[in-house]
Amino acid sequence: MYSFIVNPASSSGRGLAVWKKVQARLNSRGVPYEFFLLGGPGEAAPLARKLSSRQEPCTLIVLGGDGTINEVLDGIENPEFLTFACIPSGSGNDFVRGLSLPRNPMEALEAVLHPQKYISVNIGCLASGSRRRAFGVSSGIGFDASVCNAAYRSALKDFLNTFHAGKLVYMISALKILFAQKRFSLTLTMDEKTTLSFSEVYFAAAMNLPCEGGGFRFCPEAEPGDNLLDLCILNKVSRIYALFLLPLALPGKHVNKKGVHILRCRKAELQASIPLCVHTDGEIFGFEKNLSVSLAPRKLKVIQG
Repeated sequence: MYSFIVNPASSSGRGLAVWKKVQARLNSRGVPYEFFLLGGPGEAAPLARKLSSRQEPCTLIVLGGDGTINEVLDGIENPEFLTFACIPSGSGNDFVRGLSLPRNPMEALEAVLHPQKYISVNIGCLASGSRRRAFGVSSGIGFDASVCNAAYRSALKDFLNTFHAGKLVYMISALKILFAQKRFSLTLTMDEKTTLSFSEVYFAAAMNLPCEGGGFRFCPEAEPGDNLLDLCILNKVSRIYALFLLPLALPGKHVNKKGVHILRCRKAELQASIPLCVHTDGEIFGFEKNLSVSLAPRKLKVIQG
């Protein structure tokens, strides 16, 4: 069975237009399917939980952006019964970019109907106290999360999405926050044995895929199924130098530059000196000081092409 979870509001309403084209093709070919139109945030996770609780083979397709994918991943309870796929209609699409999935919606649909290649993908787990959240792309604290928060609230996002330039809002927000946000101290414990301390930190990101924030390749060597998280931490550089690093991060050329630390582990415990904005796949988790980041024991089978 093909089960579609559709966010019609993704990319300022582009999702609905994409879905109408997808649905027309499905109907013209007589493909059996079911679909669920989301009415707002918070609906995708319980829906995914319900679909995965059937414990029957199912191809689950998300039509939306990174936020919708994040909600669905957070709701999946029995990944071994699912084959997962994406038809992108968001503004960032880092999940699709990071897994080299088809970016054209109709090409993505053809991959769903006639899959040629699959990939096993780790699912990240963020925890703070009793609160937990899954992620597919990344989780971060500090600057990157604040940029996601500002971009989500920005009135420019809808306008830029009209011209398919929604990721520019991330760059605009990044410039504002870079010179306004207070830096912090961070204690990082990796795999319960190695502890490192950092001062004057801008952000710390735990990456399952290479890029976040609409294409910034903070951890260009991150692999989705290697059972490891790649960490990127930026600290002890001037704000002007950090501004210089930002465009370098788009192609991943910031690695080995002053203040940039790339680390790898299975589990990371982070303790910040002050409460900071935290995100999972660009969705705001809250403002926290203490975080635990790890990987779920079971991988998700994803249609790659």
